[in-house]
Parts: sequence; C-alpha cells; structure tokens
Amino acid sequence: MANIPQAKIKAVKDIPYVSINANGTDYKITAFLFNNRGEARYIDSSSLYQIVFETNHDTPFLLGSIHLNNDKNLNTLNKADFGSYSGALSEINSYGDGEEFIKITIKSKSNTKKAQGYIDETILEKIFIVTEKEHTVQNNNKLTIYYFIDVVYTHFANKNQEWSTDLVNKKIQEKATLNWGQSKVNSGKALKDILIQFSNDNDIIDEKNWDDGIGTVYYTLPAGEPALTAIHEIMKTYVSSDQSGGVLTYYNGQFQLQSIRSNTNKIYKKTKQQTALGNNFAGGFKVQSGDNRVGYTNKEAASVLGKEYSYIPVDINNILFTDLNSKVTLQELNKKEIIQFDAETKQVTIHSNQGTIPAVSARSGVGSLPDGNDVQLNIDENKAFSRSKTRLFKMTDSNTAMYYGTIQLQKQLLNSLTRANFNCFGDINISANKFIYMTIDLNTKNKFANKIPGFWYVTKNLTTLGSSQFTSAIECVKLDKPK
Repeated sequence: MANIPQAKIKAVKDIPYVSINANGTDYKITAFLFNNRGEARYIDSSSLYQIVFETNHDTPFLLGSIHLNNDKNLNTLNKADFGSYSGALSEINSYGDGEEFIKITIKSKSNTKKAQGYIDETILEKIFIVTEKEHTVQNNNKLTIYYFIDVVYTHFANKNQEWSTDLVNKKIQEKATLNWGQSKVNSGKALKDILIQFSNDNDIIDEKNWDDGIGTVYYTLPAGEPALTAIHEIMKTYVSSDQSGGVLTYYNGQFQLQSIRSNTNKIYKKTKQQTALGNNFAGGFKVQSGDNRVGYTNKEAASVLGKEYSYIPVDINNILFTDLNSKVTLQELNKKEIIQFDAETKQVTIHSNQGTIPAVSARSGVGSLPDGNDVQLNIDENKAFSRSKTRLFKMTDSNTAMYYGTIQLQKQLLNSLTRANFNCFGDINISANKFIYMTIDLNTKNKFANKIPGFWYVTKNLTTLGSSQFTSAIECVKLDKPK
C-alpha cells in the first residue's frame, strides 16, 4: 500500500480547518464535500493533498481541483474533533445525479490588529459544483481528484429551458404583435436576458460594468442544448460601444461585459497629485536582473507606481519571455476580409478595411497606457505580403459584420503577442482578464527589454495551495511596445 503523504499540514482541535504554513504565513483551509441528500465530509489534514485554482481568459468561471488521499481511506483518516460541528460529517456517496458540491474557505492573518489579536482575512469563500471525479497516482501515492467550477455554471450547462431573442424582443417592446422569427435584438441585452433567466437571479448582472454594445443577433436555442451554446453564439455577434470585442467575466457573484479597450482604459489614471489604479489592476512585479547600476530614464512606464510601492520580486532567471513569432502576420494575424450577406435586403457587402492591424490598433486602447503618445500595439503590419488574407462569410446586419474582422484579429492577438510565464507567491486575485504591472532595473536595455516596463494582460493563473506551498503560475501578454 502506498504511503499516505505526511505534509506539514495539521488539524486544529475543535476548529474545523486545516493549517498550512507557506513562506512564513499560516493559512486556514476549511473544505467540505457534500451532496443534495445532506451527506457531507470534512476534508481534514490527513485527507488534503493540495488545491488548484485556475482562471483563463477564455472562460468567465473560476475552476480547479482538490486532490485528496484515496477516498477509501478517508473515513478512517477523518479523526478531527469538530466539537459543535459533530454530526453527519464523515461519509458522502456518489449517486450519479450530478449534484455534488464542495465549499472552500481560505483565510490568513491580516495586518489589522484588534484587542484580541490579529484578525483573519478571508482570501476565498465559495461553493463550487463537482464536475468530475478521478482516481490517480502521483508520486507513488493513491489520490482522488475532484474537479470543480463555479456553482452558477451548472445553470448554464445543465438546465433545459426554451429561449429565443423573440422573447427578449417581446419583453423590451411589451407588444404582442412582433415579427416572430425576423426581429433581431441587441446582443448585449440578449446575453443579459439569458444569464438572468437561466440563473433565476435578477442581481447577477453588474450594471456598472456592463456594455450592451451595438451588435445585434437573432437566435433560438435548439431544444436540448444548454444555455452555454447560446452564450457562445451571442458573443460571436457582440460589438462593444467602442467598436471592439467583448470580454465576459464573473466576479463577486455578478457578470460583467466590457471590451478589452475599455478594460485597458480603466487600468489607471494619472493626475499631478497621484496615480489612481482601477479594479482591474492586480499587482506590480519587479524583474530582478542583478544589475545594480541605475540608468536614468524619463519614460513613464518605468516608474508608474512610484518608489514606495511594494513590488513583488521575480528573478529574471525564473521568468520565461517569448517574443512574437516572426511569421505571425502571414498566418494567424493576416487580414480578415468579411463578406456579409443581408438576407432581408439580399445585398452582399465586402468589408475589407476593418480586419487589419491598423484597425485593431486604433481600437486597442494602448494610447491610455504609460507613455501613450510614444507606444503602439505590440505588432507591426506586414507590408511585403499585404495580400495575405482570410475571407470570412457572415449572414447578418452591417453593425455586427462590419467589425467582425477587427474582433477576430483582437482575439487572435492574445495568443500571439509577447508573452511572459513565471511563478510567484500565491495570489488568486491575479486572475485572467486583469492587468499586472511589470518593471525591470537594467542600466542598458536592448529593444526587447524596453518592452518589459508597463502593464501586462493576464491570460491565465494557475494557483496551487498545498504542503508548504502557495504559488501562482502566471501567463500574461504585453499589449503595447515603444514606437
């Protein structure tokens, strides 16, 4: 029989949490597996191996996995004394009905001190739905892995309901006489309606951070298909108010819909008195190069946060920078020419001037970044092979089709720009679709090093919390570069 991992994790008597020490900080983890029949199991110190959280720019949901010692041993290993929590907390069975959940709470001591001592700061407290269960072996230890995702996800993945943009039109116009099967609706309003209807939650939309946009759509959800199918199709037709593509996010129990351009404009605002950072700013990093010489620079990007800011250090040897593919503008980022057919007027229109690098650059928002007058989108237009293009057919109205090429190119950019991969101290707040700031101390910078200072767009965060470990693996891209 494989050895049970004996990590530096200890159960605390009478209090239902597991204590982990990572980098000198104690973290309290409370995790319960439970189902819709009232059966529950507390994940104690003998059971917990590690927890992994993931955010990705392709999905608004927080997902992850919890790794436990093989569950055949969990009942005998679960010996924590819960005091007032005693009861049916020792056994949970799988019934195949898909209604198994996990509640995870992570706390640490904050810097705030009261009379009774330092208070606990909640890093995370959420209920997730279990999507899959897997038995595996890692490092010669038998483990059971529960994969989970935001509990709200189940409404859009599993619930069967009728839905159509015709119904949205009826709500908006409040008339019984509509052109059923013909009338389109604003894409943002359609998306808002389907999120509210399937979640049955009128407060699930963050109205302050929601842009209905200018795109339109006609769509009927096929019978038996989940709402995720409709959400995916509606997002294809979405055009923001600033003629850009949309980013759907889910924070603090609410959905936000904004463009990358809008998110970029909201990172920070500098006045003569101070620099105000927006909610989409997630942290600042300083790349340690070992070069102690100080070179003078009048570039704003090198010192946006100021000398007093507490930067997170990252050794230059522990960060992987990947520059642009030399042929990217001949392949993924070539010109996108849209051939639009309007079924109502039977007209064909060719949009050849929107799906280009200059069109994307004009709607990128990089001018709002540090040294805005001296930076450009982090890609150059291909001059030698400008005829290289991809033709896309769209059967829709002009507003949606006109900017479709621009939006396609924007999305492809996130997979093609200068990329940085590095590990840092664990921080779930550095989530995908937020920005981090990065700077570097080098007396002499080459052209690549000159790109580093400034804001980077986070595309992925993989955070692992386990035995003496709380780390985040960050992937991010640079939207701008010096001219």
